[in-house]
Formats: sequence, C-alpha cells, structure tokens
Amino acid sequence: MQTPKGMRDILPEDMIIREEVFQTIKETYREFGYVPLETPAMELMKTLTAKSGAEIAGQIFKVEEDLGLRFEFTVSLVRLAANTSFPKPFKRYQMGPVWRKEEPQKGRFREFWQADADVVGCASVRADAELLEMANTALNRLGFEKPKALLSNRKILNGVFKEMGIKKPEEAMRILDKLDKLEKAEVEFMLEAAFKGKGKKLLELLSTKGDNYEKLEAVEKYSPEGTKEVREIMEYYPDFELELTLARGLAYYTGPIYEFREKGLGSSIAGGGRYDTLMKLFGKDEPATGISLGIERIMMLLPKRGKKTTYTKVFIASFPDTYKYALQLARDFREKGIAAETDLMGRNLRKQLDYANAESIPYVAVAGKKEMEKKKLTLKNMKTGEEEMLTLPEAAKRVKA
Repeated sequence: MQTPKGMRDILPEDMIIREEVFQTIKETYREFGYVPLETPAMELMKTLTAKSGAEIAGQIFKVEEDLGLRFEFTVSLVRLAANTSFPKPFKRYQMGPVWRKEEPQKGRFREFWQADADVVGCASVRADAELLEMANTALNRLGFEKPKALLSNRKILNGVFKEMGIKKPEEAMRILDKLDKLEKAEVEFMLEAAFKGKGKKLLELLSTKGDNYEKLEAVEKYSPEGTKEVREIMEYYPDFELELTLARGLAYYTGPIYEFREKGLGSSIAGGGRYDTLMKLFGKDEPATGISLGIERIMMLLPKRGKKTTYTKVFIASFPDTYKYALQLARDFREKGIAAETDLMGRNLRKQLDYANAESIPYVAVAGKKEMEKKKLTLKNMKTGEEEMLTLPEAAKRVKA
C-alpha cells in the first residue's frame, strides 16, 4: 500500500534529525521571547479563505463543505488573536504540519511542516528586523553559514503598479511570485499577457541594479512610506539584499516581505512579511508580522550529519537469570538522565551485541552473573571495543563523557 500523493513516511533515522532541527528552532525562538501556541488542524473555510488569494484558496483540502485543513498558521493565529486579549506585543511561535493540494515536486509536498514566529500588536518595523535576525540565527545554528536574506515591500510594489496603470495588483503579485520557479522570460511573457505592453517594463524597473541604497532611490517616488520602512529595517538589521521583484504569493501582505534562500534550491527556505490589515477581517484592527521556516526544504539542504537511528546511549545485555538485574541497571541509568534499554527478545549475547551495533548504540553494559554478584557491570565501548568492569556511577560518568 502506498501513502497518499504528496505525503510520505519519515523513518526514525530522519525523524531524529528532524527533532534536532525542531529543538534548535524552538530554543532560538524562546531566546528571543516567543511563546508556544497551538491551533486546530481544521478551520472553517470562511476563515481559511478570508484573504488567502485565489491560487491558495484552490489548494485547500476540504474536509467538509464548511471545513478545511490549515494551509499555514497565520490565519489561525489572527482568528485567535482577534478574539483574545494578550499583552502587546504578543510574540508566539507554532510548529507543525500544514496541507496544500498542489502538485508535488522537489522540496514541495502536500503535507509539510512549518516553524512560524509572529508578532501581533506592533506597528514598528523593529519587529520585522527582529524576525529577520531571529530566522538568520536559527539557520546559522542549523549549519547554514550565510543564508541569503531578500527583502521587498508591498507598498513599493503597489506604488509601482499604480504608476504603471496596473489595475490588478494581486494578479501581478501572483505572477511575480513565480520568478523562483520559472525562467524570467516565462514570467515576462505571463506579465505581458496579463498587462498588455507593461510586463517587460515592469520587470526592468523592479530589476534595478545597484546596492540597497541605489535601488531605494530608484523607487522612492513610487512609495516614500515603503522606502522609509526599508531604510528603518536596515538600521536594525542591515544584512539583506533588497530584491524588488520579490512579491510572495499570499494576498494578505501589506508592507515589508522577506525570504531566506540557500544555494542548491531555487525557492526559499524561510519567508514571511507584514500583514497589518488581516485582523480587520475578524473584527479587530491590530498590526502583525511574521516569518515561517520551511522544515522540508531545510531538511533537503541541511549540512551532512552523522546517521542516528536511536536515542539510546547504553544497551544492557543480559542472560535469562540476570534480566531483572539488567532492568534495575537500566532504571538507574535513566535516573541519571542516560537513555538505556534492555533486551526484550530473550536473545543470546552475540545477537544482543549485533543489535546494539546495528542501532549504533555507543555502549553496551553486560549484566552477567559475576557482575550481578559484585553489583557492577562490564561496560563495552562499541567503537573501540574496550571493556571494563565498573560500578554504575562510574559507568554513567564514562557514558556521559
């Protein structure tokens, strides 16, 4: 039997690494003052489609006529925050699976994990600068030394669209968002088809060359407010490249938008932006901004790590008449914070050692008759083959070293 299209099983050796990634991201978010929040996997369709945009709305998995699986966490957060009172700013993170009914391809699945962090109730772009710094910190800790941060601003894009007489800005954003998936010539063709005679000129303007300051000067007349926001972010977090063609697909973004990219993958490994008007749709007028780290894409590009198939640090090998002693040793190891397991299969010593070796368990503690009589164990280092009879405290110290 196969898994559903676009979904897959994740085996222990991969899940162990994923959980290390989750833990690193959680610890980073917490260091910046963000707290955990959990929202339902299902939401009302009217909540999910509040301002998702037509393309995303078509990717929602409907469970019933009025219910659907979440396609991201932001709308759920806004629905909750609009009906709950929190001290401001409210800084939360959420990690878990989301679902989109799109065609699976490299780095894209129908079920995938995101690690979101958002700030609700803060109109200052200080929050955006903090999110950029925090995401960069998390990616650095995961082994990405210099992830490329790109930044744009929807206000600048809307100002350019208005000046050029483009009356369907959401359509223009949707097409521009395909630049990381299609060749530039293809995107230009789509823009020309949608906005007769304006597509090429639009791309040329948004592809202005130069450093961040030169790019801002070229577009400042289209949106003084948008360029001011970018300059302020530069004061607090200057380590980004202004990429004016960056649009991001979701319709609810209102100001600064950003992505992190890494060599080896055309699309982003993290992205987000400001959505100051989204909460109005739920009856409360508060600004908000957020970023999301894409776990699946991070896992694809994660720097090489050693293979791990277990958390166990020591396997207690035993014999039929010493298994109870082995159980007690395992309990004693666990009390000292060391993951330990015993032989549940009743195998001979050779097969127990084979199992420990196959699972890459670093130590085996042999609990035989002589060890039981002396209230000790024989600790075997599975990498070096060295053996030594020790007390449990001595063995625990050796395993932890």
